[in-house]
Amino acid sequence: MELHLRPKNILIIGGGSGIGLATAERLIKEDISSIIIASRNIEKLNDSKKKLESLKKPNQNIFAVSFDISNIKSHISTFDLIQDMIGHENKLDGLVISSGVNFDGSNWKGFNISEEDYDKVMNINLKGVFFIIRNFSNYLFNKGVRGNICVVSSISAHRDMLSVYQISKQAVSGIVHAYGKYLFDRGIVLNCVEPGPVHTDMMKYLAQYTDGVNPGKPWPENAIKRTIRSEEIAEIIYFLMTEMGETLSGTCILAGGGTKALFK
Repeated sequence: MELHLRPKNILIIGGGSGIGLATAERLIKEDISSIIIASRNIEKLNDSKKKLESLKKPNQNIFAVSFDISNIKSHISTFDLIQDMIGHENKLDGLVISSGVNFDGSNWKGFNISEEDYDKVMNINLKGVFFIIRNFSNYLFNKGVRGNICVVSSISAHRDMLSVYQISKQAVSGIVHAYGKYLFDRGIVLNCVEPGPVHTDMMKYLAQYTDGVNPGKPWPENAIKRTIRSEEIAEIIYFLMTEMGETLSGTCILAGGGTKALFK
């Protein structure tokens, strides 16, 4: 079966690096009109935009937008800005949410987190994600546009909630399970992927472990004995953004390489 992207103009929150950038690189290989990468770090975005422009096809467009997912009041105005950028003959119809922050919650550190750090994690990882799912869904529905949303959650959604990060990811996966069942009535496909350990800017300590391509120590906590590569998660996101995503509405795909000792 040949797969085709369902949306053609896709906004990637957290698209300047890591899984978000790998997703942009994967999607640009397909029949897509516009990719919009967004994050708070405009310098990193501009560097990533140059990289993507070197890969794009002549009929494709790459845009970079400074965006803070925790600024809820800016969501709709940002969607409007992007719609103006890509042209109104093209409809903004896809969203990948790959932004997030972590806080070390091991050894009961999560129990001792400051209120300021708690709010920072929850405002970006949970509150921002919930509201952008809602606001983007309503934005599409009010314009009569069908679309796709894919959220990058985490394998932490299946672990004991010792850290605020784990709490936020359990909640995000739960939101996808719940709302994904109903949003398709509005023409919107909502799914998510729950990656295992991926070496990104947020998880720099993972550089010492092999990812199956780069050398390093074996990762001891899963069956494949390595970390997960960003491009592997990007391939799953691509799949969820095709028409096959419809059959999985409300699904979170766990991609941990056979990780052991999960909570559920």
